[in-house]
Amino acid sequence: MQKSFTYLIRSMILLLCWGGAFSLMAQGTVTGKVTAVGTGEALPGVSVLVKGTTVGTVTDVEGRYSLTLSEDAPVLVFSYVGYVSEEIPVAGQSVINVALVEDIKALEEIVVVGYGTMKKGEVTGAISSINMSEIQPIATQRVDQMLQGRAAGVMVLNTDGAPGGNTTIRIRGMNSIQGGNQPLIVIDGFQGGDLKSLNPRDIQDIQILKDAAATAIYGAQGANGVILIETKKGRSERPQIGYSSEFGISEVLKGGIKMMDAAEYAREMNRYALAANLDVDPVPPFTEQDIQYFERNGGTNWMDEIYRTALAQTHQLSLSGKASKVGYFLSGSYLDQEGILINSGYKRYSLRTNFDAEINNWLSFGLNWYGAQQDRTGPRFGANVNWNGNPILGAILFPPTLPVYDENGNYTEASTDYGEPGIWNPVASAVEPDIQNKTTTNNGNLYLDFKLAKGLSFRVNGGFNIVNWNQTQFYNNKTVTGRPVGGRAVSDMSQTRSYQNTNMLTYVREFGQHSINAVAVQEIKFSRSFDTNITNENFTVQETGVYNIGGASKQITSSSFSERKINSYMARVNYGFADKYIFTVSYRADGSSVFGKNNKWAYFPAFSAGWRLSEEGFIRDLGIFDNFMIRGGWGKTGNQAISPYRTLARITSPGFYPWDGGESSNIGFQIASASNPNLKWETTTQTNVGVDMSFLSGKVTLSVDYYDKVTDDLLLSRELPGSTGLNSIIDNVGSMGNKGWEFTLGGNVDVGPVRWTSSLTVTTSRTTVLDLGEDDFIAYYATGSGHGTELTNMFLTKGEPFGQIMGFGYEGTWKLGQEEEAGRYGQMPGDPRYTDVNNDGRIDYDNDFMVIGNTQPDYIFGFSNTLTFKNWDLSFLIQGTQGNEIFNVARVRREYPNGYGIEKLNRWTPENQNTNVPALIDQKTREEYRLAWNATHPDNPLVNTVVFPARGENVNARYIEDGSYVRLKNLTLGYNVPLKKFVTNMRVYFSGTNLLTFTDYSGWDPEVSSYTDNDAQLGTDYNNYPNSRIYTFGIDLTF
Repeated sequence: MQKSFTYLIRSMILLLCWGGAFSLMAQGTVTGKVTAVGTGEALPGVSVLVKGTTVGTVTDVEGRYSLTLSEDAPVLVFSYVGYVSEEIPVAGQSVINVALVEDIKALEEIVVVGYGTMKKGEVTGAISSINMSEIQPIATQRVDQMLQGRAAGVMVLNTDGAPGGNTTIRIRGMNSIQGGNQPLIVIDGFQGGDLKSLNPRDIQDIQILKDAAATAIYGAQGANGVILIETKKGRSERPQIGYSSEFGISEVLKGGIKMMDAAEYAREMNRYALAANLDVDPVPPFTEQDIQYFERNGGTNWMDEIYRTALAQTHQLSLSGKASKVGYFLSGSYLDQEGILINSGYKRYSLRTNFDAEINNWLSFGLNWYGAQQDRTGPRFGANVNWNGNPILGAILFPPTLPVYDENGNYTEASTDYGEPGIWNPVASAVEPDIQNKTTTNNGNLYLDFKLAKGLSFRVNGGFNIVNWNQTQFYNNKTVTGRPVGGRAVSDMSQTRSYQNTNMLTYVREFGQHSINAVAVQEIKFSRSFDTNITNENFTVQETGVYNIGGASKQITSSSFSERKINSYMARVNYGFADKYIFTVSYRADGSSVFGKNNKWAYFPAFSAGWRLSEEGFIRDLGIFDNFMIRGGWGKTGNQAISPYRTLARITSPGFYPWDGGESSNIGFQIASASNPNLKWETTTQTNVGVDMSFLSGKVTLSVDYYDKVTDDLLLSRELPGSTGLNSIIDNVGSMGNKGWEFTLGGNVDVGPVRWTSSLTVTTSRTTVLDLGEDDFIAYYATGSGHGTELTNMFLTKGEPFGQIMGFGYEGTWKLGQEEEAGRYGQMPGDPRYTDVNNDGRIDYDNDFMVIGNTQPDYIFGFSNTLTFKNWDLSFLIQGTQGNEIFNVARVRREYPNGYGIEKLNRWTPENQNTNVPALIDQKTREEYRLAWNATHPDNPLVNTVVFPARGENVNARYIEDGSYVRLKNLTLGYNVPLKKFVTNMRVYFSGTNLLTFTDYSGWDPEVSSYTDNDAQLGTDYNNYPNSRIYTFGIDLTF
């Protein structure tokens, strides 16, 4: 810990010294940043000239500039296409920040939409723009994580805190059950991008398409929303070299978890042992001398043993510019992040080259290439490992009275006399598994753009994306997985190749008060995947691990192959009249190879309209609105939510059967699925109504949207008769609905030299299961083993909200004075009290299994702010959720009789009855109570009528917790050092992530979900990798 803080302090001192040295060079220099009024977005390429001269410069990609002055009292002129020019006297100022007002009559802001661009004022769909100038200065290593809290209607859930870990993104809730709900990622026009591999500093623009009017142009892939990303290109005629570097440290977010120390644990185990006193005189496992030893010397803090203060570093170098009509942007980056869990880490290497050129006045050319490699290491956790081999669980269950190693240097094993004998040493579970994940991405995109006539252009675009993934695992005899089988090795390899050809004809013209923007597209996409798996066990020599995977006596191999093709035709027309009335219509036809021969094609229409009331005299004369537009849209989108070949009758191997009549089974084939030629797309129909307003010269903006969407023909499993030899078949049998509101309030305030840019987003969304075909409900298992929670507990029920948690109701503990009522169930004061739904005096699965929670929030919100004062800038983001609940399975083991969570010290006693922790009642006392009851109740003997399914006793509301939280997600303080000569910009900054969290949740972190394969399983905390608090110090340089 000391070494880590020394590392950070040295970095801070070094960077501050650099800042001081450069400051001494800065006499006679004016610096600043140019942004757009209203949005606060940085404006790159703004011309900054000394009035009446040719002396000047242009702003860089972050809107910053630096200019050396020789005159005594010059005036600076700031000009940019589409904005009103500003003239500002220097008057001795060394920092001049400027906000340019958009010149609506000259040119409205151009935004990226599906298959083209539009003027912002002509957009009638629901689109959220991410202000990259607010995000770029923040220490961010992942694109998916930086979207959190910044766009209405977009939920980002960091389900685990592992480096390179999982992130779930949902746009306007859930639409599918089996088909996935991840949005389509489009990077520079290529569909199917990976946010995790993308370098955030390569991004120029992000647009999020949310309603059908905006996403229907993507047809079969647009149902879950679309994230459009444009990467940077060369703009400045003067070459710019950029370098950025970050150094950070991370520490675990311990949340509400508090454990007993070794002495408290020893006393607790004694109490537990002494309670087994019915027919014996038990001997406690610890003597008073043992306890006194632990009080003096302490024991093993297993969380300190497996968690560490982790280091991280990021470096990026870029070159950009434009010369002779050729623009270029080149970048390379390196990320090295240690995990807070020992033996875990993540590295990412990336290279990018973007070129665009005007060959002549009718032909332009562009080439983008991006390559990345991601290396991830670390043990398994959560739902991906057996409970007793999870180091996260081991740290709160393995006895603190035992050391890490025994006297022979071997890992200590759990005691069979006390505690949980099946749990594995958590240090061994973290260190000994050798798990390596390597992903290599190779992405290219090429286009030719022909100008055929005035306003008419034709673009040919071709792209590819090749992803190679390789995972190796080795579990030796020191792991709970490897010991029973003599060591286990796993090698998984896969390659996915995707290709896309898009041919697009675009026509954009204005005729007096009429404007038209039309596009017609023909597109072909093709992908092919090949996977192999080798799982071997029982190694003669384990030291070679996966590097001699053939040295095992038991070997299992498998492989798979799949192919998918989509052929598409689409068109969109946008028409505007007098800058008041806007209409957009689109239509797409998709043909997919994955569907049955009777439903190969699907069709996705959309329509939207907008009325800019601020251009009407009766509104304009009010003098209130700068912009006031109402808009509405309707459309259909699709989801090809199945893997290839599911419509065909399939066979699979190996099938084992003695087909030659011998005694041993032979390898053969067996039927895997029946054909279904009628299988078709999931179709989402959505209606959206919205309003956009701005006031006070664009300084205040407000957008409100209401949406209502229904997804029909859900792809679900339908049960088949047993005579078929199959259990089920995939069919179109269900529907879901989703309704919600989205609010975005933005502001931009200038008070002297202080500028404050702020944005507040609030989203309410509720998904309802409308129909499940022949079933009334579908149940999912999301609880894990080893915790008494092995019941299906996540339910989708017809007519009910999505995300229901079901289990047994829990009402705390029986109190003194409630003996008669408790006796109906064979219980006594101090025992747990469960909800008897039908009041029949029994607790059982058939009658008392009930809804005990819901994993979906009532609303989510984000509040982002940026303040600038001269050379200083401060930004922070507050985000959170409200109303969602979490099934805290991880808490179960802490409160087990052999657990040692601090919560157990709040157990029921006659003096402490207001608690939900049951009493520890010894067997002798319980037997005496039973005999006394039976003596006074001869017709109603004390018989236990609380009957749970096997291993399902803890699926109850005792472990359902409020997952609401408010979090200071990020806080960044930066200083722009005024410079001259060869360095045009230097910024140093300090950033903190996950600094403060306000929540009632008692686990590691309320932002958690151990099960992510299906959205119906979200909301369970099954000992996941916790999130971390991160402190980062960085520097940005521009030459």
